[in-house]
Amino acid sequence: MTNNDVRVSDQQALVIELMQALESGVHGEGLRRFFHDDAEQIEYPSLVDPRVGRRGLDGMIAASELGAGMLAFQRYDVSRWIESDDTVVCQAEWHAQLAKDAGPLRQGLRLHTYSILIFTFRDDKIIRQEAYDCYEPFDY
Repeated sequence: MTNNDVRVSDQQALVIELMQALESGVHGEGLRRFFHDDAEQIEYPSLVDPRVGRRGLDGMIAASELGAGMLAFQRYDVSRWIESDDTVVCQAEWHAQLAKDAGPLRQGLRLHTYSILIFTFRDDKIIRQEAYDCYEPFDY
């Protein structure tokens, strides 16, 4: 696969495809094909949740279903890729807008993170996805 005429690995291509799927609104079972059956997602403390969050593949799919429709849009802007063996790391900015209220956060609020995303692969699928998301302060 090429991206802007730059050659990318199969692993990097799968991450790009996952991000494009998320941007286009794919959720729930539509995301399962990207992940190994034993996949784990780890979200490190952020402005949204001060605790480390861990979930397996079924939990990821369920959370995706619950979150469906929460965002009016989302976009990933990746500025750097680092790859070694079975791991792809990307530095990205994530932009989104809430489609409806979420607790104290109101519909229309724009969200912006500076993120480091780490994807570990097994059998050509994502076995672990880790996220360090640094949110811009919310403008209530």
